[in-house]
Amino acid sequence: MSDIKIYSFDKCPFAQRTRMALIEKGLDFELIEIDVYNKPDWFLEISPYGKVPVVVHEGRAIYESAIINEYLEEKYPEVALMPDDHYERARARIWIDYCSNYYLPACTRLLRDHQDDDRQQQNLKIVGERLLYIEKECFAQNDGGVFWMGEQLTLVDLHYAPFFERFGAYEHLFDAKWPKECRKIRSWWDAMQDRKSYLETFLPTESHIATYSNMMQRIAS
Repeated sequence: MSDIKIYSFDKCPFAQRTRMALIEKGLDFELIEIDVYNKPDWFLEISPYGKVPVVVHEGRAIYESAIINEYLEEKYPEVALMPDDHYERARARIWIDYCSNYYLPACTRLLRDHQDDDRQQQNLKIVGERLLYIEKECFAQNDGGVFWMGEQLTLVDLHYAPFFERFGAYEHLFDAKWPKECRKIRSWWDAMQDRKSYLETFLPTESHIATYSNMMQRIAS
């Protein structure tokens, strides 16, 4: 039995990024699915925030996906998922922060404001601007490699991948569009969809459409 347990929910993008990290590192783990809409009482004993993912390693619980992934990187450095260079590591963390504080909130507002046409048009504009920023400030300057930081796949790629997987649902539900200039992001996304870690964790667009439709119903009620 593995000494790594991950408490996950198959529809959760945050849990997906940690499952992807475990797979990329070739680590054995026990996957325990939690219904986040009907959490068992005992789950709060290992997840104070009541959220997934949670990794229990050597009997100790770690939560928050970005922190878990950093822990896995430090604990199991054999398959590196961060650059060796200190400056490049800092850049990687900046792009992780950009996802958490700029790209993801822009996408989340599409759900929140789905009944407000004026706000939604502004939200769609902002999502496009975020994608263009990534294209020009990251992929146009990463020395030609297909991944976020260049030739090496890193935690940055895993941080973003689950949310790009869900872009098909944004297109269907909100008429979101990829800017035509984002050719390098498209090449990156094509490469990510071939990764074993993605193939073993992704859900089809139809599943995300159903999930977001249910979320919007709860927001509206």
